[in-house]
Amino acid sequence: MSTLPKSYPWIEKLVGFQTVSETPNADLLKVLADEFEKYDLTPHYTYSDDETRANMFVTIPAADGTTTGGIVISGHTDVVPVEGQDWDTDPFTPVVKGDKLYGRGVADMKSYIATAMQLLPEMVKANLTKPIHFAFSYDEEIGCVGAPRMIDDLVARGVKPEYCIVGEPSMMQVISAHKGAHRGRVTIRGVAKHASLAPHGVNAVAVGGKFITFIDDLASDWIADGPFDSDFVAPFSTAAANVARGGVQYNIVAQDCVVEYDFRSLPSIDADAVLQRIERKVEELGKELVERARVAEELAEAEEGSLQSQVSIEHELLARVPALGTPDGHDVIELGKSFGGVGDGAKVTYGTEGGQFQEAGVATIVCGPGDIAQAHTPNEWIELNQIEQCEQFMENLLCWARS
Repeated sequence: MSTLPKSYPWIEKLVGFQTVSETPNADLLKVLADEFEKYDLTPHYTYSDDETRANMFVTIPAADGTTTGGIVISGHTDVVPVEGQDWDTDPFTPVVKGDKLYGRGVADMKSYIATAMQLLPEMVKANLTKPIHFAFSYDEEIGCVGAPRMIDDLVARGVKPEYCIVGEPSMMQVISAHKGAHRGRVTIRGVAKHASLAPHGVNAVAVGGKFITFIDDLASDWIADGPFDSDFVAPFSTAAANVARGGVQYNIVAQDCVVEYDFRSLPSIDADAVLQRIERKVEELGKELVERARVAEELAEAEEGSLQSQVSIEHELLARVPALGTPDGHDVIELGKSFGGVGDGAKVTYGTEGGQFQEAGVATIVCGPGDIAQAHTPNEWIELNQIEQCEQFMENLLCWARS
């Protein structure tokens, strides 16, 4: 058997907690908090609406007591489910086979958190000239839902970190950019009728189809007209309506329709402007629904307003993950390289919490152990030497923080 990395005991602890997104993570946070509190460090918590999940933010002050500036070590505590996947081992018990470690979250991204926690005693003893911050979030895997509350809190407390390293699996490459990822749902309510009296009803599926066409046209415009960035696998922004549900049977005018969409925007795209376009389209379709209901009332000789009061359209933004776009040659890229990160700043397809930190004014890169190709898969694994490289990365980070 290969020699285990120094951080393996922490990996074993963290992987053992089944912190699947939208399930409680309190037990895992308790283990982390106990370790921080051993050194008189105070965790700051921000919670989900139902208070079953929490973010944790902890600062090791500089030797002079300074808590502003410094660097954030950022990782998410949640993992994706294992149901329906064919695992050869217990997903929540790490297993070493040859030069690989298997288990849910070993790549995405509990090994990264473990390498930082393993070095905590040395960080506390060091004569830091800059603070080191730990940011551990909940529900990243369902759209980076938890981190914004933590970031809002640290901004309100005036922490103002200078740099952030998000430890998503990148094979220890320095990642300077990724696309934004926005997910939404449009729910349409029409009026059901027998299909032979279709004009007396309001077809929600027909209106839903117009929204789907709108999203498809948006995607086509980006493909044709850009903007473009050849450093991405898909060198333009993308969009699709990937879920559509509506209607009951072929001979009933569809009363309900739900459409869920996704768009992935280049850093150069104003994602909020795209969301405004979507809102305007939803508003336009809402007016069309009311007009369809008004016409149906006339044809059916119904009481005025009786059908108009039944129709509706609602838009919910389910996830807002801003793009990360750190300029070439930025200090944080050079910093990541000096810690042992590889390359000059690559661009990747997956989203992270990096853009959320960047929006708060924190210069951010992504750099972590393991391959994103192994994330979310059955028999998720990470090479042991990736963990060891990350351990060295953390040691170099500590040298910088006390220099």
